[in-house]
Amino acid sequence: MSNGDLVLSLAGLDDLAGQLRSIKQRMDDTGQVDRKLGNGELGSSAAFDAMEDFMHGWKDGRKEIDVGLENVAKMAQEIVDKMTKLDVDLRNAVRKHEKGGKGGN
Repeated sequence: MSNGDLVLSLAGLDDLAGQLRSIKQRMDDTGQVDRKLGNGELGSSAAFDAMEDFMHGWKDGRKEIDVGLENVAKMAQEIVDKMTKLDVDLRNAVRKHEKGGKGGN
């Protein structure tokens, strides 16, 4: 159970966003496997049918994976951006207060 103290690694989240985008890019770089297999290339018709089923499911699954990776990467980056802005805003407010409320960044 958390005691309510917020601990957040902005560098870790920033790295995570970059790694997720890298995974997505590498998946995109592999391209789609659209080549049709010829009769007998896999031996039995059962293996051929299984491969066809896999390829059909993979196209749907790959799209879901792409969307999921991009969404999580965006969320991680938004957290980094917002927390960084909050940190700067708080620092500036403290500095302004320390100078007696007379500006100062």
